[in-house]
Amino acid sequence: MQLQRIQPFGAASRPSARPARVPGCGALPARRVGRCRAVTVQASAKAGELLEKAKKKYEEGDRLQAMNLYEAALNEEPTIEQKRAALFGVTAVHASFGDVELAQMTLREGIRNGLEYEKALEDPTYVTMVTSQQITIQLRRFAQQLAIAMANRPPTERPYGSTARRAGSGGAVPDLDAILGSSSGDTAEVDTSVLGIIRRVIIVVLVGVGLGVGLWFLGLEYMFPKDM
Repeated sequence: MQLQRIQPFGAASRPSARPARVPGCGALPARRVGRCRAVTVQASAKAGELLEKAKKKYEEGDRLQAMNLYEAALNEEPTIEQKRAALFGVTAVHASFGDVELAQMTLREGIRNGLEYEKALEDPTYVTMVTSQQITIQLRRFAQQLAIAMANRPPTERPYGSTARRAGSGGAVPDLDAILGSSSGDTAEVDTSVLGIIRRVIIVVLVGVGLGVGLWFLGLEYMFPKDM
């Protein structure tokens, strides 16, 4: 019987000291992975709690408070699914106010993060969007156009949102932000704050009241002319 000498740990057999990788934590030493994971779980739980409160506020009709809660959830390092729900919730708030431009901006961000608009409309875990049929159709068309634009990207194109892309022949490739507009570009000058939304709602109401009063007086002139 031949005996083999057991060699001690060499450089090739020593345990690896590579930093562990945990989703949302990046590359960290093993001793810090547990703490990072706990912080991430805590943040996700906080985001989930805010989403539930936001959905309830939206259904109660308190849309401004719902939007504040959705935005707070986005700041709590949510999971990708929580981020989609929050972005769809903000889209629903803007749509309920009739703000199509702002609704499209947040819908674009949601689709960038994997949101499927048609499925989101039917998902019971998401908020039920309350808006006019016209706005619903506009958002559906916008989502379809965005999906088509993303599907028709050349395979050599860099990820969505890059500002400079070139094809293999050296020609410039149209940017999706240039086609559909970017929420962070120079053309996005719409005020998305709560005060901005209130200001636009007041302007719409005042214009509607002024138009109604004008039509009322015009009707009086038509029904009771001064010559009679």
